[in-house]
Amino acid sequence: MVPGASNKLKAGPLNGKLSNYVSRLENKINDSRLDFLLGERSKEISFENTIEQLIGYGEDTSNVTILDLSGVPFEVLSITVSLVSRIMFEYGYYYKRLRHENNPGTDCNNDVPLLLVYEEAHKYVPNSDLVKYRASKQSIERIAKEGRKYGVSLLLASQRPSEISETIFSQCSNFLALRLTNPNDQNYVKRLLPDTLGDLVEKMPSLRAGECLLIGDAVVLPSIVQVDKCSPEPASNDIPYFQLWKEEWVSLSMEEIKKIWYKN
Repeated sequence: MVPGASNKLKAGPLNGKLSNYVSRLENKINDSRLDFLLGERSKEISFENTIEQLIGYGEDTSNVTILDLSGVPFEVLSITVSLVSRIMFEYGYYYKRLRHENNPGTDCNNDVPLLLVYEEAHKYVPNSDLVKYRASKQSIERIAKEGRKYGVSLLLASQRPSEISETIFSQCSNFLALRLTNPNDQNYVKRLLPDTLGDLVEKMPSLRAGECLLIGDAVVLPSIVQVDKCSPEPASNDIPYFQLWKEEWVSLSMEEIKKIWYKN
């Protein structure tokens, strides 16, 4: 400090930028979409509650747990996916250790195995080195490499396989490819599959609805299989815009929309 100089922060461009940064940070922290991370409810949930909910061992046991992250701001999407993935990996690791301590002769590493399914996987583990994807990429790639040793398996679902990390694909023990019409995706998948498949790979663009190419430990030989339709069946019907535009205005109940919006 120069003798006689004031140690107070003088108003200026830097101070203004800092004030704006703090204001933006406060807005993000107070964003209701982040309540699951920073809200009061998140402070009341114990570590045990979190594990039980994620693996379906809460008050109501279930075989499937669905985490809907569609409302999570993109800025924290990667770290959110990373947190969940790391918790599940650590659970499998420590549960295996516990089982071997209690029963050193056991051959089964984990009698409560998990299958983690990442829908729209190109949003979490893209073939990219950008910092904003680093957290989720590292955690999911770790599961792909080591998860099976601890009873934690990985399933990635994506309509854009050419955009997913190659590290993930190199660890696949099973591969299921549906009809691919994008040349980039076709070439990417062909490059990852063994040369011994021959003409079978060339059939991917012409597969019918529900048909897929199955390769890996699940079958003796690579095969084209038919996936049964689920119930209720997913649908993405086209909206008849031209017809609706000619009709009268529809009265919207914004209060009801807000209730279900806030509820989720």
